[in-house]
Amino acid sequence: MRKTTEAALVLAVLIAGCGGEGEAVPPPQAPPPPLATVAPPPPAPEPPPAPPEPPKPSMLDLQKQAAQNTLAAISAHDAKKFSDSFTADATLTVYGMGEVKGREAIEGDMKKFFDAFPDFKLGVSRLYVKDDVLVNEWVMNGTHKGEFMGIKPTNKPVGVRGVSVIWVSAEGLTKQEHRYFDGNTLLTQLGQGKGQVRPVPALPGSEPEWHVSKGNADEAKHIELAKGMYGSFDKKSETDFLGVLDDKLTWSDQSAPKDMTGKADAKKFFQMFTKAFTDMKTTTDPIIAVDDYVVVETTTSATHSGNLGPFKATKKPVVLHGVDIMMFKDGKVAQGTSYVNALELPAQEGLLKPKGDAAAKSGDKSKAEPKPKADAKGDKEKK
Repeated sequence: MRKTTEAALVLAVLIAGCGGEGEAVPPPQAPPPPLATVAPPPPAPEPPPAPPEPPKPSMLDLQKQAAQNTLAAISAHDAKKFSDSFTADATLTVYGMGEVKGREAIEGDMKKFFDAFPDFKLGVSRLYVKDDVLVNEWVMNGTHKGEFMGIKPTNKPVGVRGVSVIWVSAEGLTKQEHRYFDGNTLLTQLGQGKGQVRPVPALPGSEPEWHVSKGNADEAKHIELAKGMYGSFDKKSETDFLGVLDDKLTWSDQSAPKDMTGKADAKKFFQMFTKAFTDMKTTTDPIIAVDDYVVVETTTSATHSGNLGPFKATKKPVVLHGVDIMMFKDGKVAQGTSYVNALELPAQEGLLKPKGDAAAKSGDKSKAEPKPKADAKGDKEKK
């Protein structure tokens, strides 16, 4: 009992020390309202994936586009557009007639053609492709209504078949072109040359054929056969030459008035050529096989030691260029076409005279015509 009283007394003292009668314990306060929250901005949308880069055009695509652009420029008689299809430092060589370099010179050269032949047209028959090399067989014709090679307008129709060997850059521009057509045929059609030449050909009436190298065993075999044929000239091996030819061979030399047919004609040609150039060395570059065709650009170095058609031996060194396109059948050459400029030989031997005052002053051999030249006995060559 006593302990209870003491405890009560202590409690009373404590209450008195806290302010008298005591205060009620305040009720617990309500928690503050939650702070307003601001929703975070939505994440920025992911940028759409970049579209894939278009595939780079293949070399074949570039070559097809280049061929199309060139033909369009020629059809429009737009010399500037034509030259724009070449690289800035491109070269254009017409063997036997000279070389031009750079776009400005190429534009000027083409403009001369358009001015000389206002109705100038060109059609493509076949194209052959291997890597960056494009070979283009074409036909041109027109009417001579402006000065050409120093010749005043004659209003005569002209036309030839020709070929261009073209190297295409990675940008699809022509960086080099070797162009072949027979200048003597043009001059004769204009009444400036002598002898018989081929008539004006018609333009191709259909879309050009594209032949693209497959790099297979048959094409490799055809190349080896062709190399053997050219080697037979250097070796003077008539047997090797005739052995690769089909018995029914037809061969069209565009500088000659008629085609060659059969091995008998081929034998006569071989004998004439190897007697005219007894020390010849021939390189074949480029040489490409495309389907059943082999296309060869040849460079022949030799001494003109024997008669070649109307051209008598001069004993002078010459370098001759040409393009041959052969079609193989059953391992034999069944058909062939040669593109050369018959003026290349006499131009190197000084047998051409300039035509017109401007050409005479400049010495430009591209403006020239065949000139008979007396030999040591005073006899004149017969053209």
